[in-house]
Amino acid sequence: MAGAVAGRPGGQRIVGVVPCGVAAGALAWCLVGMWRAAHLENYPWSAWTPVGYGAVKGVFLGLLAGCCAVGALRIGRADGSRSGRFAGLVFGGGLAGGMVPGTLRDFLGDPQPRTLYYYDGPRPGAQWYWRPLLSEWLAYTVLPALGCAVLLTAGALLAVRCARRGSVGWVLPALVGLGLLVLPDWAGGGAPEPVGGGGHVNESAAAGITVLATGWGLLVTAGVVRSRRRGRRRADGPGAAVTVPVSPP
Repeated sequence: MAGAVAGRPGGQRIVGVVPCGVAAGALAWCLVGMWRAAHLENYPWSAWTPVGYGAVKGVFLGLLAGCCAVGALRIGRADGSRSGRFAGLVFGGGLAGGMVPGTLRDFLGDPQPRTLYYYDGPRPGAQWYWRPLLSEWLAYTVLPALGCAVLLTAGALLAVRCARRGSVGWVLPALVGLGLLVLPDWAGGGAPEPVGGGGHVNESAAAGITVLATGWGLLVTAGVVRSRRRGRRRADGPGAAVTVPVSPP
Protein backbone atom coordinates (compact mmCIF):
# COMPACT_ATOMS: atom_id res chain seq x y z
CA MET A 1 0.00 0.00 0.00
CA ALA A 2 3.01 2.24 -0.06
CA GLY A 3 2.33 3.13 -3.67
CA ALA A 4 5.96 3.76 -4.51
CA VAL A 5 7.16 4.31 -8.05
CA ALA A 6 10.83 4.44 -8.84
CA GLY A 7 11.55 7.19 -11.30
CA ARG A 8 14.18 7.28 -13.98
CA PRO A 9 17.83 7.27 -12.91
CA GLY A 10 18.60 10.39 -10.95
CA GLY A 11 14.92 11.23 -10.55
CA GLN A 12 12.95 11.57 -7.36
CA ARG A 13 11.31 8.53 -5.85
CA ILE A 14 7.51 8.86 -5.83
CA VAL A 15 5.68 7.52 -2.80
CA GLY A 16 2.22 7.81 -1.33
CA VAL A 17 0.13 7.68 -4.52
CA VAL A 18 -2.01 4.70 -3.50
CA PRO A 19 -2.57 5.86 0.12
CA CYS A 20 -3.61 9.28 -1.20
CA GLY A 21 -6.08 7.51 -3.47
CA VAL A 22 -7.59 5.61 -0.53
CA ALA A 23 -8.02 8.80 1.49
CA ALA A 24 -9.39 10.76 -1.47
CA GLY A 25 -11.83 8.01 -2.43
CA ALA A 26 -13.14 7.60 1.11
CA LEU A 27 -13.79 11.35 1.36
CA ALA A 28 -15.30 11.76 -2.12
CA TRP A 29 -17.74 8.85 -2.02
CA CYS A 30 -18.60 9.49 1.65
CA LEU A 31 -19.76 12.98 0.63
CA VAL A 32 -21.87 11.42 -2.12
CA GLY A 33 -23.40 9.07 0.45
CA MET A 34 -24.23 12.04 2.68
CA TRP A 35 -25.92 13.79 -0.24
CA ARG A 36 -27.87 10.67 -1.07
CA ALA A 37 -29.00 10.21 2.54
CA ALA A 38 -30.27 13.79 2.60
CA HIS A 39 -32.20 13.54 -0.69
CA LEU A 40 -33.61 10.02 -0.82
CA GLU A 41 -37.35 9.80 -0.24
CA ASN A 42 -39.20 6.88 1.35
CA TYR A 43 -35.93 5.55 2.74
CA PRO A 44 -37.03 2.86 5.21
CA TRP A 45 -33.95 2.50 7.41
CA SER A 46 -31.50 4.75 9.19
CA ALA A 47 -30.39 7.58 6.89
CA TRP A 48 -26.75 7.08 7.87
CA THR A 49 -26.58 3.76 5.94
CA PRO A 50 -25.63 5.28 2.54
CA VAL A 51 -23.00 7.38 4.32
CA GLY A 52 -21.27 4.30 5.69
CA TYR A 53 -21.53 2.33 2.50
CA GLY A 54 -20.31 5.33 0.53
CA ALA A 55 -17.17 5.62 2.67
CA VAL A 56 -16.38 1.91 2.32
CA LYS A 57 -17.04 2.02 -1.41
CA GLY A 58 -14.71 5.01 -1.62
CA VAL A 59 -11.89 3.12 0.10
CA PHE A 60 -11.88 0.41 -2.55
CA LEU A 61 -12.53 2.73 -5.50
CA GLY A 62 -9.81 5.06 -4.22
CA LEU A 63 -7.46 2.09 -3.96
CA LEU A 64 -8.24 1.24 -7.58
CA ALA A 65 -7.77 4.88 -8.61
CA GLY A 66 -4.39 5.01 -6.88
CA CYS A 67 -3.22 1.79 -8.52
CA CYS A 68 -4.29 3.11 -11.94
CA ALA A 69 -2.43 6.35 -11.23
CA VAL A 70 0.71 4.36 -10.37
CA GLY A 71 0.31 2.42 -13.61
CA ALA A 72 0.00 5.67 -15.56
CA LEU A 73 3.18 6.99 -13.93
CA ARG A 74 5.07 3.82 -14.82
CA ILE A 75 3.87 3.83 -18.41
CA GLY A 76 4.57 7.55 -18.76
CA ARG A 77 7.93 7.26 -16.96
CA ALA A 78 7.18 10.24 -14.74
CA ASP A 79 9.08 10.64 -11.49
CA GLY A 80 7.85 13.92 -10.04
CA SER A 81 10.64 16.14 -11.35
CA ARG A 82 8.17 17.67 -13.82
CA SER A 83 5.08 18.55 -11.82
CA GLY A 84 2.80 19.16 -14.79
CA ARG A 85 3.44 15.81 -16.44
CA PHE A 86 3.30 14.01 -13.10
CA ALA A 87 0.01 15.66 -12.11
CA GLY A 88 -1.56 14.96 -15.49
CA LEU A 89 -0.71 11.27 -15.38
CA VAL A 90 -1.91 10.89 -11.78
CA PHE A 91 -5.15 12.72 -12.53
CA GLY A 92 -5.84 10.75 -15.72
CA GLY A 93 -5.08 7.39 -14.16
CA GLY A 94 -7.05 8.16 -11.01
CA LEU A 95 -10.08 9.41 -12.95
CA ALA A 96 -10.11 6.33 -15.18
CA GLY A 97 -9.79 3.97 -12.22
CA GLY A 98 -12.59 5.68 -10.31
CA MET A 99 -15.00 5.82 -13.26
CA VAL A 100 -14.65 2.37 -14.84
CA PRO A 101 -16.56 0.23 -12.25
CA GLY A 102 -19.50 2.62 -11.96
CA THR A 103 -19.67 3.17 -15.69
CA LEU A 104 -19.83 -0.56 -16.37
CA ARG A 105 -22.51 -0.94 -13.72
CA ASP A 106 -24.63 1.91 -15.07
CA PHE A 107 -24.44 1.10 -18.76
CA LEU A 108 -24.26 -2.69 -18.69
CA GLY A 109 -26.25 -3.50 -15.55
CA ASP A 110 -29.98 -3.56 -14.84
CA PRO A 111 -31.89 -0.23 -14.94
CA GLN A 112 -31.77 0.47 -11.21
CA PRO A 113 -32.50 4.07 -10.13
CA ARG A 114 -30.68 5.41 -7.09
CA THR A 115 -31.86 9.02 -6.94
CA LEU A 116 -35.65 8.76 -6.82
CA TYR A 117 -37.78 6.57 -4.55
CA TYR A 118 -36.57 3.53 -2.69
CA TYR A 119 -39.67 1.53 -3.61
CA ASP A 120 -39.41 2.29 -7.33
CA GLY A 121 -37.37 -0.78 -8.17
CA PRO A 122 -35.87 -1.51 -11.58
CA ARG A 123 -37.34 0.38 -14.52
CA PRO A 124 -38.11 -0.69 -18.08
CA GLY A 125 -35.31 0.14 -20.47
CA ALA A 126 -37.50 2.63 -22.33
CA GLN A 127 -37.87 4.70 -19.13
CA TRP A 128 -34.26 4.37 -18.05
CA TYR A 129 -31.87 5.09 -20.88
CA TRP A 130 -30.79 8.58 -21.94
CA ARG A 131 -31.75 11.22 -19.41
CA PRO A 132 -32.29 9.13 -16.21
CA LEU A 133 -29.22 7.01 -16.93
CA LEU A 134 -27.00 9.97 -17.75
CA SER A 135 -28.14 11.93 -14.70
CA GLU A 136 -27.36 9.03 -12.35
CA TRP A 137 -24.05 8.34 -14.09
CA LEU A 138 -23.00 11.97 -13.68
CA ALA A 139 -24.20 12.23 -10.07
CA TYR A 140 -22.90 8.93 -8.68
CA THR A 141 -19.98 8.02 -10.93
CA VAL A 142 -18.46 10.98 -12.75
CA LEU A 143 -18.62 13.66 -10.04
CA PRO A 144 -17.20 11.55 -7.16
CA ALA A 145 -14.54 10.07 -9.46
CA LEU A 146 -13.59 13.60 -10.53
CA GLY A 147 -13.38 14.77 -6.92
CA CYS A 148 -11.31 11.71 -6.00
CA ALA A 149 -8.92 12.35 -8.90
CA VAL A 150 -8.44 15.99 -7.89
CA LEU A 151 -7.77 15.10 -4.24
CA LEU A 152 -5.50 12.23 -5.31
CA THR A 153 -3.47 14.53 -7.53
CA ALA A 154 -3.12 17.17 -4.81
CA GLY A 155 -2.11 14.55 -2.24
CA ALA A 156 0.42 12.95 -4.58
CA LEU A 157 2.02 16.32 -5.35
CA LEU A 158 2.29 17.05 -1.62
CA ALA A 159 3.74 13.58 -0.97
CA VAL A 160 6.48 14.21 -3.54
CA ARG A 161 7.57 17.30 -1.65
CA CYS A 162 7.10 15.86 1.83
CA ALA A 163 10.28 15.71 3.90
CA ARG A 164 9.30 12.29 5.27
CA ARG A 165 7.74 10.75 2.19
CA GLY A 166 8.04 7.19 3.46
CA SER A 167 5.62 7.81 6.34
CA VAL A 168 2.76 8.66 3.96
CA GLY A 169 2.35 4.97 3.17
CA TRP A 170 1.07 4.17 6.67
CA VAL A 171 -0.09 7.51 8.11
CA LEU A 172 -2.90 8.08 5.59
CA PRO A 173 -4.39 4.56 5.87
CA ALA A 174 -4.22 4.86 9.65
CA LEU A 175 -6.07 8.19 9.60
CA VAL A 176 -8.75 6.84 7.26
CA GLY A 177 -9.12 3.75 9.43
CA LEU A 178 -9.55 5.85 12.57
CA GLY A 179 -12.11 7.99 10.74
CA LEU A 180 -14.12 4.91 9.78
CA LEU A 181 -14.12 3.68 13.38
CA VAL A 182 -15.84 6.86 14.58
CA LEU A 183 -18.05 7.25 11.49
CA PRO A 184 -21.04 5.16 12.70
CA ASP A 185 -21.43 7.17 15.91
CA TRP A 186 -20.87 10.49 14.17
CA ALA A 187 -23.08 9.89 11.13
CA GLY A 188 -25.83 8.13 13.07
CA GLY A 189 -26.01 10.71 15.84
CA GLY A 190 -28.71 12.82 14.25
CA ALA A 191 -30.15 10.22 11.88
CA PRO A 192 -33.69 8.92 12.36
CA GLU A 193 -34.17 5.50 13.86
CA PRO A 194 -34.61 2.64 11.40
CA VAL A 195 -38.24 1.99 10.57
CA GLY A 196 -40.03 -0.84 8.81
CA GLY A 197 -39.33 -4.54 9.18
CA GLY A 198 -36.45 -6.26 10.88
CA GLY A 199 -34.56 -6.45 7.60
CA HIS A 200 -34.25 -2.67 7.55
CA VAL A 201 -32.81 -2.61 11.07
CA ASN A 202 -30.43 -5.40 10.12
CA GLU A 203 -29.34 -3.41 7.07
CA SER A 204 -28.34 -0.52 9.30
CA ALA A 205 -26.41 -2.89 11.58
CA ALA A 206 -24.74 -4.55 8.59
CA ALA A 207 -23.58 -1.15 7.34
CA GLY A 208 -22.01 -0.43 10.72
CA ILE A 209 -20.21 -3.78 10.80
CA THR A 210 -18.92 -3.22 7.26
CA VAL A 211 -17.57 0.21 8.14
CA LEU A 212 -15.88 -1.00 11.32
CA ALA A 213 -14.35 -4.02 9.58
CA THR A 214 -12.93 -1.81 6.83
CA GLY A 215 -11.55 0.62 9.41
CA TRP A 216 -9.79 -2.14 11.34
CA GLY A 217 -8.46 -3.57 8.09
CA LEU A 218 -6.89 -0.23 7.22
CA LEU A 219 -5.35 0.07 10.69
CA VAL A 220 -3.83 -3.40 10.44
CA THR A 221 -2.51 -2.61 6.96
CA ALA A 222 -0.99 0.63 8.23
CA GLY A 223 0.69 -1.24 11.09
CA VAL A 224 2.16 -3.83 8.72
CA VAL A 225 3.46 -1.14 6.34
CA ARG A 226 5.01 0.78 9.24
CA SER A 227 6.71 -2.29 10.71
CA ARG A 228 8.15 -3.26 7.31
CA ARG A 229 9.41 0.25 6.76
CA ARG A 230 11.10 0.29 10.16
CA GLY A 231 12.62 -3.12 9.43
CA ARG A 232 14.07 -1.91 6.15
CA ARG A 233 15.41 1.20 7.85
CA ARG A 234 17.16 -0.90 10.51
CA ALA A 235 18.57 -3.17 7.83
CA ASP A 236 19.91 -0.16 5.95
CA GLY A 237 21.26 1.48 9.12
CA PRO A 238 24.75 2.85 9.65
CA GLY A 239 26.19 -0.55 10.46
CA ALA A 240 24.92 -2.06 7.21
CA ALA A 241 26.53 0.65 5.11
CA VAL A 242 30.02 0.31 6.61
CA THR A 243 32.56 -1.67 4.62
CA VAL A 244 35.78 -2.66 6.34
CA PRO A 245 38.75 -2.83 3.99
CA VAL A 246 40.83 -5.95 4.28
CA SER A 247 44.53 -5.43 3.80
CA PRO A 248 46.42 -8.11 1.95
CA PRO A 249 48.71 -10.28 4.07
